[in-house]
Amino acid sequence: MTRLNFILYFALMFSALGLVNAQHKARKLYIELEQRSQAARQLEQEYGQLQLEQSTWAMHSRVESIATQQLQMQAPDVKRVQVVSTSGVLPAVLVAPSVKASSGVAR
Repeated sequence: MTRLNFILYFALMFSALGLVNAQHKARKLYIELEQRSQAARQLEQEYGQLQLEQSTWAMHSRVESIATQQLQMQAPDVKRVQVVSTSGVLPAVLVAPSVKASSGVAR
């Protein structure tokens, strides 16, 4: 009977130590999960700020003002602009008036 008690006592001790170890690991993993979640939230916030900054830097008015002021660029005259299409057929809206007259299209 005492032999059975010792076996049960050691089984109880090993299972108690296993339970304590499992709880400790679970707490460590939960803390790590919370840290990673916080880092993910911070990265998402930073990503949103970077997208906003990128849209600000890429605004058409900003690019145009830098092109005219710093690079001394200017828009070409309308007469010098040519529209090129990959399909070979240009919509009537995009074709300049001089091109319409020369292509034989009467309106």
